[in-house]
Amino acid sequence: MFEQTPQPIRHTADRTLTILQRPAARDSTERVERLQTTFRYILYVVVTVFLFTPFVMTVLSSFKSSAEVIAYPPTFLPSIWHPENYIQVFIANPNFFRQVVNGFVVTLLLVGCNLFFCSLVAYAFARLEFPGRNLLFAIMLGTMVIPSWVTLVPKYVLIQNLGLVNTYGALLIQSFITPFGIFLMTQFFRSVPRELEEAAIMDGVGWFGAFWKVVLPVARPALLALGILSFKDHWNSYFDWLVYMQTPDMFNIQLGLAAFRGVYQNQWDLIMAGSVIAILPILIIYILGQRYFVQGVATTGLK
Repeated sequence: MFEQTPQPIRHTADRTLTILQRPAARDSTERVERLQTTFRYILYVVVTVFLFTPFVMTVLSSFKSSAEVIAYPPTFLPSIWHPENYIQVFIANPNFFRQVVNGFVVTLLLVGCNLFFCSLVAYAFARLEFPGRNLLFAIMLGTMVIPSWVTLVPKYVLIQNLGLVNTYGALLIQSFITPFGIFLMTQFFRSVPRELEEAAIMDGVGWFGAFWKVVLPVARPALLALGILSFKDHWNSYFDWLVYMQTPDMFNIQLGLAAFRGVYQNQWDLIMAGSVIAILPILIIYILGQRYFVQGVATTGLK
């Protein structure tokens, strides 16, 4: 039997080939990652431009003349700036200021009611043990999928019998608490450690004291998220105001703009100025509370 001689040259060649392939593989991976990052940012820019362009055009159109708004080809910047459009919209519609006030009063009242009552009910679902708790929670969630037009006539008859038509009460009585707000706060309270409130209960403050003094301060991100969402929904409300409000002095700004457009169909400059005024409150609130909004929505899904 002849002994096989070792082949060091072959092993050395394989090792050299492997060493040469590693930088090539690393370069290929880095190149793919750079392409993915570049594509991702391009997509972000395209989506941002697509979503932000209508708002920018609305703001710029509010400073144009009515003829320039509908001119073709369209202009991007106003040839002559007309900041007086924001004053003219209040002059052309004498009830416009009252409609803005109506929207703020009802929206702020509903936001306050939503924050308090939704948090209170959510705390009961998340912490208290009582018969039928899970069944009631399931029924409450089920009401979220019921179309609003199904309950429109019964609600209107009830509110009319209470004498609340064309008053703030017609809107407050049906929206002071919402299933979505209860669900959002319930999910957050379930993520809060029980030890925080149990220590307070042992000190004799009771369940409501623990809720008010311990849990609510911890739930500030979720409360701000609910507040922003609630403000957006109630401020932009149109259909409820259309159904329950009968006189222009009781309209909100959205319904007032729709009525204004019906009367002044060609005053696009004033319509754009009124639209910007309607957008500004939501934009300001979201910019100020953006960090807490994202944090609150994220933390509601921990458990």
